[in-house]
Amino acid sequence: MNYYQYTAEDFAADDYFKEWVCSPTAESETFWRNFLRDYPERYYHVEEAKRLVRGLQHLNLTPDAAKSVHHIWWRIENTINGLETPIMAHPSHRWTPRLWLAAAIVIVGLGAGWVWWSSYDEHRTVSPLATPYVAVPEWVEAVNGADKTMLIQLSDGSIVQLEKNSRLKYPTEFSKIKREVYLVGGAFFDVQKNPNRPFLVFANGLVTRVLGTSFHVKAYQKDPNVTVAVKTGRVSVYADRPHPQQDPEVAGVVLTPNQKAVFHREEATISKLLVEAPALQLPPAEMAHLIFEAAPAKKVFEALEKAYGVEVLFDEEIIKNCTLTINLTDENLYQKLEVICKVLDASYKLIDGQIIIYSKEC
Repeated sequence: MNYYQYTAEDFAADDYFKEWVCSPTAESETFWRNFLRDYPERYYHVEEAKRLVRGLQHLNLTPDAAKSVHHIWWRIENTINGLETPIMAHPSHRWTPRLWLAAAIVIVGLGAGWVWWSSYDEHRTVSPLATPYVAVPEWVEAVNGADKTMLIQLSDGSIVQLEKNSRLKYPTEFSKIKREVYLVGGAFFDVQKNPNRPFLVFANGLVTRVLGTSFHVKAYQKDPNVTVAVKTGRVSVYADRPHPQQDPEVAGVVLTPNQKAVFHREEATISKLLVEAPALQLPPAEMAHLIFEAAPAKKVFEALEKAYGVEVLFDEEIIKNCTLTINLTDENLYQKLEVICKVLDASYKLIDGQIIIYSKEC
């Protein structure tokens, strides 16, 4: 099967693809994960096809309606298979199998909707003025092939700094329920806060969900990992793997400033770490709080925790008699930790985005 040539419509019409979306198995998960690894340029097409299949699945058809939709598919597929010569709709336009498949998607969607509406219409009373209208968003794709960052302002006021050799797909207007964009490459997001409409970034199998914050996403196709680093606020990241019984966000991690998540695409696992250069979260006026004279070690660690927004874990009983005279206003976080540990004859480790102090009694 030449899946590498498929469009979104082709995927959505494929039985094996539909089975994977609706009822994934270990075998199908492995197959499609390997496919996207080998043909990353099909990522957008696969994502669009998945949403189309799920949209048809969520129609909650009655048995009679389901039979009707199945019959529509049967007739379309037989028509396509029976095409021995191209059908000319106009001398300059050929109805290729791909166009037939695209038409099939539309016909099935309309057919399913008509069947459902017909069965529902018998049991409803609706005002003539209550006709629902759902706008279909128009999507655009920004591609940055220049040597400098491309600045993009989204419809909600959020700002995206799109890096070189990266592309972002986004709607001209976000829906009233959520804000979704698709990224391949690197970008910094400064998202407008809106508790009623979460902002989601889909990037090479990883979903980043925020309500309003700033963060950086690195998701280049050639890289085996996807990285999300938080500057301000809180970010939830999780694998883009829908599960019928479990919310995929439950299996993810929550990041705070100076933390990052690394998504290992091959294993679909997430690690939480500290960023390479943690930034101070204190305003300049409070920098004096990082100067200590004969201060309890506990107070110094608590000040570091507040200054960088990173949890510092230590044994209070062991260091209760330890004091420090030290100026921590200049060095970066890791240099500060080295100095403190040298004075206390201690050591530290970075585990799961936290700083763990291993010390001796003073």
